[in-house]
Amino acid sequence: MFAKTRAFLRQPLPFRIPPAQIVIASFAVGLFVSAFLWIFKPFGSGKYVLEGRSWILWGYGFLTFLVLQVDLFIGPVVLPGFFNEKKWNLYRGIGFQLWHIVSIGTANLLFAAFIGGSELRLWAVPGYILQALAIGFFPLTFGMLSVQYFLLKKYAESTRLMNESIFASRNRTGEAEKGPTKLVLSPESGKDKVEIRIQDLLLIKSVDNYVEIYAADKGQVKKILLRSSLKRIERDVEGYLSLFKCHRAFLVNVNNISRVAGNSQGYKLVFEGLEFEVPVSRNISKDLFKLITRPRPGRISPQIG
Repeated sequence: MFAKTRAFLRQPLPFRIPPAQIVIASFAVGLFVSAFLWIFKPFGSGKYVLEGRSWILWGYGFLTFLVLQVDLFIGPVVLPGFFNEKKWNLYRGIGFQLWHIVSIGTANLLFAAFIGGSELRLWAVPGYILQALAIGFFPLTFGMLSVQYFLLKKYAESTRLMNESIFASRNRTGEAEKGPTKLVLSPESGKDKVEIRIQDLLLIKSVDNYVEIYAADKGQVKKILLRSSLKRIERDVEGYLSLFKCHRAFLVNVNNISRVAGNSQGYKLVFEGLEFEVPVSRNISKDLFKLITRPRPGRISPQIG
């Protein structure tokens, strides 16, 4: 039971939420807080309505909006270790939600002291945090789950479309795309160049001062080590439409991708015959999607395995 709970809490969650969605979600939570205070008048907030100071209730909502903006935009800059995208999971997401409650409760105390509704005392902080928890837990949790559900669904759908396109191109008959059929890759010394058929190339990986070239060879995957930089290799392969730099350390042959895997934290490219998956940088995920799903002729498979 404990192991299942821990596994559940460690499941990956989306973290790079678009700024526009952050602003909209924060505004919605702030509006909910003000409306809740106006309608139900909890914690003595009704006195502000009777006194003709209803603006205070909207002030609490606006303060909630501002605090969420600071948490969501400034937090990742100040604490990059905690907001590590690769480690972001449900456990950290819940912890971040609790921090929202603490920061909003503390800000509410400062605001209450400013308007003369409460004295600024340290032991008053827990009470304001509990009030923030009572009012803000539902909208914060609902907002987090809604945004993350939307992003998870978005990734699942785009992954499905890319895999369908890969499967369709693999099963179409026809000629390969027009262009050069061979690659000539140059080492730093300029000698002992590597020549390889474009249809056999799987990917090129940067490792320190070398690149590892993975290619199909008689039913197996062959790895060739070449002393060169990936930047130099990029110049050699310029003009090959099927070659795509999906990550700072990887250059892949899109036509030989076996399938696309991944979750809310990004895509992974799977190649037949390779034991590792190739990461895709988030900032170029859209370019990869367009490249894979574009109309293209049937490919000539390297026939691995």
